[in-house]
Amino acid sequence: MSNKYFENALSNFVFDVAGGSAICHMADKGYSVKYIKENLKYPLPFEKIQKTVWEHLIEQKILLLDEPAAKIPKDKVVYVEKHGKYGRTSFCAVTVPNKDYKDIIWHEIFYNKDNMRPFTSYITDKCNINGDNAAYVSCDFGIWKSQDLHKFQMAMDILDNRKREYIEGMPWIMHRVYHKLDYNMCEILCILYENGLYNGCCYFIGLEEKIIF
Repeated sequence: MSNKYFENALSNFVFDVAGGSAICHMADKGYSVKYIKENLKYPLPFEKIQKTVWEHLIEQKILLLDEPAAKIPKDKVVYVEKHGKYGRTSFCAVTVPNKDYKDIIWHEIFYNKDNMRPFTSYITDKCNINGDNAAYVSCDFGIWKSQDLHKFQMAMDILDNRKREYIEGMPWIMHRVYHKLDYNMCEILCILYENGLYNGCCYFIGLEEKIIF
């Protein structure tokens, strides 16, 4: 095998030990890519951190590339016992259909600011009623950056530094994605909507409600 192969393998190993787990840990806490880079003990390129954060958030279902569609996963992982040639027992992971799977039949609600509660209190109440169940908000930041940069810049200008760095640090793709509606994203959503810069949907899985703005 070439020296290049071993160099890449060593680089990946060093990254996993020195930086990978720390990046994922800070990403789980909602820190921006800029903050993570500034607080890593091991220096890594911004793009490497950015890619790691994005892939980690997708793996953890903080980010969805498709519209939320199922309350219970379609597939699940089970561990089956295997017996080797000499009677040695081992276990391997197998993905099987989840018999409890079901689609959500979304109840669509169109928010109207003229005859409904103020937006921030409305969304906050929905989050409280939804409880610990997941909720998501649609994000078009990648579309804005490619098709309406002026709108993207206006949105960034009204956010504080922490929120702006979080959004700007993500490698948004050129179609709608869905971010978990955590406290940070809820604040961002409310600020953008109150300033006339948000149109999209929120999905409250526990309530099986899709709120359209």
